[in-house]
Amino acid sequence: MMIVVAFITLFSGYLAFSVNYSKAYRIKDGIVQRLEKHSGPNDDSLRDIEALIDEIGYNSLGRCVGAPVGDATDNVIGVREYPNQPDINPGRDDFYSYCIRKVSSHNYELGESDGNNKGQLTAAYYKVAVFFSISLPIFRLDSLFFINGETININYPVDHFFMN
Repeated sequence: MMIVVAFITLFSGYLAFSVNYSKAYRIKDGIVQRLEKHSGPNDDSLRDIEALIDEIGYNSLGRCVGAPVGDATDNVIGVREYPNQPDINPGRDDFYSYCIRKVSSHNYELGESDGNNKGQLTAAYYKVAVFFSISLPIFRLDSLFFINGETININYPVDHFFMN
């Protein structure tokens, strides 16, 4: 009898983990796609992401600082589900639905070939972190996990939340 109870408990835990992981993975992929579609985190992409979160029913929270997007807090935004307003450079103890870090990949002046004026080429990609948790009260286990993703390199990103 005890073996059956242990098996059911482990199977239920595995099933809960799989469902939560699948949901978080879908959210991560959706956020990456929307950031690429709208050329970075801006009002349009955040509205699109909010609709995705509502559609899938994602509600996990985690900290932006640390393993998900790195220890530094510069060029990071944390977004809570409601209201969908990002916190720029989030605090170490604040919880968010997802986090985005901007990584500048190109920032240099173009040459004066053909007699054209010099211009500025900027490009960046974004690291995304979403969270999911598993809770097994019988074993007093409550763990938080995260999934990372990255966008492609975006030339001339349109982001309203980062200074550089």
